[in-house]
Amino acid sequence: MLRFVTPKLIVGITLLVACGLLISCSSGSKSAITNPTTPNVAGPWQLIAISTDGSATGIEVALTEGQVLVNGVEQPDGQIAADSAQITFVSLNPANSEITGFGGSCLPVTTANTFGPGTVTALGAPISFSFTENGNVFNVTATISGDGTSILNGTYTPQTGNTCTDPGGTITGTLLSKLSGTYTGTMCPLASTCQSSSEFTDTVVSATVSESSSNVLTLGLVLSGTDNTNFTLTGPVTGNAFSATGTFQGQTLTYYGYYEQLSSVPTLYLVNGTNPAQPFHVGTLAQ
Repeated sequence: MLRFVTPKLIVGITLLVACGLLISCSSGSKSAITNPTTPNVAGPWQLIAISTDGSATGIEVALTEGQVLVNGVEQPDGQIAADSAQITFVSLNPANSEITGFGGSCLPVTTANTFGPGTVTALGAPISFSFTENGNVFNVTATISGDGTSILNGTYTPQTGNTCTDPGGTITGTLLSKLSGTYTGTMCPLASTCQSSSEFTDTVVSATVSESSSNVLTLGLVLSGTDNTNFTLTGPVTGNAFSATGTFQGQTLTYYGYYEQLSSVPTLYLVNGTNPAQPFHVGTLAQ
């Protein structure tokens, strides 16, 4: 019969038990590892495409993402898209990214605009999608940032058969905040067709902008000068761009708007698009 246990044997048994616990814990840790969560990238985005031909296009998009049930809870599935009502193209000055007009670099302007299909799998991982600008299709490969608020290191290439001469180039993107604030300045009178800023005779203009949770913008104008009236327009927001419609003296007016920073000052660039074939600039209001 064994009457005692040596100190060496006690130490050996203790080590064996400790090793067993470590192996058990290690196995448990491995089983707890899960795949990275698919990021939610839905929201207002601005993409800036810089072509190798020297042109620049702003792609303003209200991005949507599909949902999938995981343990009874809806989670983003990584499938991203936007339809024609959720995307707007603007032409930009490549030197400073200031707007020069609506419609983008692939003209003429049509309603054949879409974003997607596209796929995002994880933060800091590749993202791929396509976009259609006035009937011309481009494919994009890029990287989503680690915080999900930027699209980095992107390139876009045209599909075979495009009529647009854009040869492709680089593309980046930024997740945006909703539009808001009060802006002031001068404007072209509501019932006029102005050819230059010297005809902006609504000399005291206050514009209040608010965007709802469903991406609908309300633009409230208080006008003094030629017009002494209040005028409200509403319409959809896509990124930094919007289209808003209202009725003035029995006539339906449609304005296109674009939010940008001019010399670090938030501004609204407004165009009367009531006649889409002949849009004209009606004012730039500063916050």
